[in-house]
Amino acid sequence: MTHHSHISDYSRYFNQRQKVYLVNMSAERNSDIYESLSGVVTSSGIDSLEIRITHSGHDTHVGEVGIATYKLTSEALGSGIQVLADLVGIVAGNIFQLRMHGTLEMFQRRSVSRVELSAHLFQLRGNFPLAFFRKEWKRVTDHLRNNGMLPGLVLQETLINLSAGGIGLTVDANNRPSPLSMFFVSLDGGLPVCALAETVWEQEMDEGVRCGFRFIHILKADQERINSCVSDLIRKSGGIPLDFKRNWVLVDKMVADGRKPE
Repeated sequence: MTHHSHISDYSRYFNQRQKVYLVNMSAERNSDIYESLSGVVTSSGIDSLEIRITHSGHDTHVGEVGIATYKLTSEALGSGIQVLADLVGIVAGNIFQLRMHGTLEMFQRRSVSRVELSAHLFQLRGNFPLAFFRKEWKRVTDHLRNNGMLPGLVLQETLINLSAGGIGLTVDANNRPSPLSMFFVSLDGGLPVCALAETVWEQEMDEGVRCGFRFIHILKADQERINSCVSDLIRKSGGIPLDFKRNWVLVDKMVADGRKPE
């Protein structure tokens, strides 16, 4: 069940050090791309919020001030919450100053369908800034669309855990992941899915380090491809897949958007 709260004071829903996901909702965004950031709250006011962005660097988003709008998604009072916010300033390169507005929506947190499978994969790692990875992602996806497979790209068969929201796999303990990665995953006989991801957790295992990654920059068409693959495998095993679009962290829309007349 989803609740809508028409309020003028948002501060009760955001506390210091609270984790927040930001989903790009700007009018000028490329609507074919799902784009997300993550951060933690450093201060909050009646309708204002400051969030330390995890992977942003100096000048990465400076051109978005006064233009960008994000959907802020988090948890409060035992429920998921989301609200729109305009980017009104950036401090010290990675502190987003945001002005919240409109309806705050509360919703039931939903998991997303995921499966273990063996797939051909390549992971580009490196301690590069987000701006570098975003530029490289655009170059690669443009090449894949216009010219097909990248020359020299070698994908290796790897056991992974996959969902529309991210990927999990085990890596060598001596080759730990960087904060950001770019994944190439072959799924359905077509061109590989290409997605930027952030490392969200690591766990020491006997066979290495088990890592979880969240997709933060991916074509919506590739989200759909992953979801179709995962759903088919779940159905074949007798299960019932979940609609990833009901997980509000993974879509660039508000609950109310689905209720507006066409």
